[in-house]
Amino acid sequence: MSDALCVGVCMIDWDAGICLGCGRTADEINGVPIPPPPADLQPPKPVPLPPNVAAQVGEGSD
Repeated sequence: MSDALCVGVCMIDWDAGICLGCGRTADEINGVPIPPPPADLQPPKPVPLPPNVAAQVGEGSD
């Protein structure tokens, strides 16, 4: 999350654990790192082109 979500009304509801203004947790507001999603939720890595296709169109760029 980012500071762009801040609406300038910082009021933490400690029972719910979120800011009533932006809906972020105190850890998110304070910048505590959030672990990355599991590998199975990340986009797949690109598959290289077959050599005959790469020879005709080039490999491309990242």
